[in-house]
Amino acid sequence: MPGLLERKAKKWFGTPEKKARLLQWLVYVSNLYVMLGVFVLIWVLYGEHLIELWNRLSR
Repeated sequence: MPGLLERKAKKWFGTPEKKARLLQWLVYVSNLYVMLGVFVLIWVLYGEHLIELWNRLSR
């Protein structure tokens, strides 16, 4: 069974271009998750202050 998995992995990701595309895609997705996490953290920590500031500025 490990031989089958190795052959499949080599077939799917064997060329350097495929490996580079996969790595680039994984970096993009991980960056999106990191940015989303930062925004959620800011909202959790400072959400009330941001709402209060928005209400003051929008008057």
